Amino acid sequence: MSAMDSTWEAVIGLEIHVQLNTRTKLFSRTQNGDVSAAPNQNANLVDLAYPGTLPVLNQTALTHAIRFGTAIDGSIARVCSFERKHYFYPDLPKGYQISQYARPLVGSGVFNLWFEDGHTKAVRIRRTHLEEDAGRSVHDRLPNSTVLDFNRAGTPLLEIVTEPDLSTPLEAAMCLRQIHALVIWLGLCSGKLNEGAIRCDANVSLRPRGSDSFGNACELKNLNSFKFLKNALRYEIERQVKLLSGGESVIRETRSYDPVSGTTRSMRPKEQHKEYRFFPDPDLPPIPISEKTISDIESSMPELPATVRDRFVRSFNLTPIQAYRLTLERPLAELFEATAKLCKDPQATANWILGEVTALRKRKQSRAQDIAISARQLSQLIERVKDGTLSSNTGKDLVNELWETNLDLDEIINTRDLTQISDHNQVSNWAARVVEENQELVPKLLNGEEKLYEYFIGQVMKISHGKANPQLVRQALETLVLVEDKQHSAENND
Repeated sequence: MSAMDSTWEAVIGLEIHVQLNTRTKLFSRTQNGDVSAAPNQNANLVDLAYPGTLPVLNQTALTHAIRFGTAIDGSIARVCSFERKHYFYPDLPKGYQISQYARPLVGSGVFNLWFEDGHTKAVRIRRTHLEEDAGRSVHDRLPNSTVLDFNRAGTPLLEIVTEPDLSTPLEAAMCLRQIHALVIWLGLCSGKLNEGAIRCDANVSLRPRGSDSFGNACELKNLNSFKFLKNALRYEIERQVKLLSGGESVIRETRSYDPVSGTTRSMRPKEQHKEYRFFPDPDLPPIPISEKTISDIESSMPELPATVRDRFVRSFNLTPIQAYRLTLERPLAELFEATAKLCKDPQATANWILGEVTALRKRKQSRAQDIAISARQLSQLIERVKDGTLSSNTGKDLVNELWETNLDLDEIINTRDLTQISDHNQVSNWAARVVEENQELVPKLLNGEEKLYEYFIGQVMKISHGKANPQLVRQALETLVLVEDKQHSAENND
C-alpha cells in the first residue's frame, strides 16, 4: 500500500469555465465565438473599456445560466448582481473583470457523477455565475515578445464551482467530462476543448486519511482536456505527498501544468478573495429574475441525460454502460432511439452506433461535427445484416458510403449486386476448393490450431469476392475438416 493510500487522502474541487455560445458577447454587441477572426477584429470599445462606454447584459447568457442551474436543481436567485473583480494581467484591458460574487445567479446545487458500475456520487455545486473572459496573450507570434489579442475579451463565461467533494484524479476527470457533456446537451456551449470552449482550474490539497480538516490547497490553472486534468492532479498529489511525508509544508499557490514534461510548476502565490477588492459594478444595476422567467425556462428544458439513461436501461434493456455512452451526446441518444424504434432491435442498434458509427464520426470529425447518417438508413442497414442480405463487413463499409448522403440502401444493394450469398451448395463448393488447395494445413487444424480457420474463411471470401455468408463458410469448413479427421482416424486404424 502506498503512502497515499495508507496515510493521505486528496481533496479536490473544480472551477469549470464554460464559454457560452451566444451570438454576441456578455456586455457588448460584438460578435462572439469566431475563432477564425483576425486578431483584435472582434473587440470593440466596450470590450476594451474605453471611457464613456457602458456594459449592457446579454439576456441569452442569463437564460443559459438559468438553464444550467435548473439542470443541477440549483437555487436560482430572484435578484443577482455583478461585481468588479480587480487584478492585473496584460490581457485584461479594464484592469478588472465583471463577475458575480455576493449574489451569484445560481446558488447551491447537485451534480450526480455517474460511474461505469452504475453507482452515482453526489458532487455539490457551490455556485454558478456569469462573468466575462479576458483577452489572450500570444507568445509565439513574434520572437522574444508577447502580443495581445482581445477577440476573446468579453466572451460570456459560465463559471461552475464545485465543493471539494472529489477524491481522485479519475473522479475529477469524469466530473469534467460529464459536465462537458451536460452543457453541450443543453445547447449552452460548443464543447470544443481545443478552442478553449471549456477550461478547468483544479484545487487540490491533502489531509490525513479520515480527517475532516483541510490542508493548504494548490490551484492548477487552465486545464483544457480531461487527460491533462487527470495527469496534472496525479503529479501534484505525488508532489504534495513527498513534501508532507518529508515533514515539509505545502505552500498555498497557483501552479501551471506542462503536458510535455508531465509536471506542475509554481506561478504565483494564491490570491485571497480580499485581494480582488470586489465591489458592485456601478454601471450594472441588480438584475431581478421573475418567477415567470424561471417557469418558462423550466418548461422548455429537454429531457436530461440521467433521465434518458435510466429510460434506455428500463425500456430498451441496455446495460448501464451502453446507456451512459449513448447519452454522453444528445445526437447519439436521438439517433439510437429513433433507429431502435424503426428496426425494433435496440441491442443491435446500440452496437452499431457505439461501434462503427462512433468510429466513423471520429475519423470525420474535422469535416463533420454532427452525425450524418439517418435513423432510416441505419435501421435499413441493421435489418439487411440481420436477414442475411448483407454481410457484417459489407454493412460496415456501407456506413461510410451512406454518411452525408440520402441514398437508399436497398437501391445500392441491387445496383451493385451486394447481396450476400447464402446458398449452402455454393458455399460448400467454395469451402471444398479451399481445403483441397491447402491440404498441407489440414493436419495443423486437426492438431488444434483453430486460428487457421480464419485463414481458410478469408480464402473463401476472396474467391466469392466477399459475398459468401461467413457463418455458412465456417460451418462448411468445420464439416469438411471433420470428414478429414474421420478419414485420418480410419487410415490409422487400418
